[in-house]
Amino acid sequence: MKKKWMAVMTAILAMSSTVPALAQHIYAGDDVEKVVSYDENGRKVITLIFDPAKMPEEVRKQLGLASPTENKAQSENISTAMKLTEPPKEGEVLANIQYADETGRLRYTSPYYTYGYGQCTWYAGGRFEEVHGIHISIHGYAKEWLDISRWDASLEVVADLSSVPEQSIAIYVPKTDNRLAGHVCFIEYVEHDEKGNPLYIYYTDANGKKDTVKNAYTPGVDGMVIKEDYQTFLENSQLKLAGYLKVKE
Repeated sequence: MKKKWMAVMTAILAMSSTVPALAQHIYAGDDVEKVVSYDENGRKVITLIFDPAKMPEEVRKQLGLASPTENKAQSENISTAMKLTEPPKEGEVLANIQYADETGRLRYTSPYYTYGYGQCTWYAGGRFEEVHGIHISIHGYAKEWLDISRWDASLEVVADLSSVPEQSIAIYVPKTDNRLAGHVCFIEYVEHDEKGNPLYIYYTDANGKKDTVKNAYTPGVDGMVIKEDYQTFLENSQLKLAGYLKVKE
């Protein structure tokens, strides 16, 4: 049983960064729901939705996660973040990602105890839930998150790139190489010029340009505030901003 679940978790942890874009994911157990959809070319895409509440206790302990009861108690101590009224400090970590239990062992807080630790989708989904109290249940490649609103009526996509919503998720897609997974980050605060145009973006992410230890959670780096001017925020050499995911008004 132990070996079976270790194999399951290995597959789940790896799928956000190592599975080819059009691969069909393998159904992995009672804690994973399989969703079948189709891309723009009519090809089948299978997405796994992981429910950490159904994870066997032995696997939870191996991964250093709190039990559902511990997480419920911990989540009651996490106050929902309020909208910032001034720019956050660069390098500051706003997210409450881990806490020390009664034995001093670090465990993940409720929004972040899911698969893909250190991945951009793991962080952005966790931060979104921490701030808004809304769990994003679709965990596909970052570039697929533009379509995520069709799975949840509480979410919507903003396609106007110049209308940068605070406390939203920015979604990046590949410019030319469709093998790339894309990227997502959480927009904490936006500075505007005198005409109301976006001037500086303050965002947080994981597995991003500032993170030198890829594909793993790096305390103090993943989740730290990064400030960029709007033009730099729009694109890099491989990815371009495609839209924002926000709470539906």
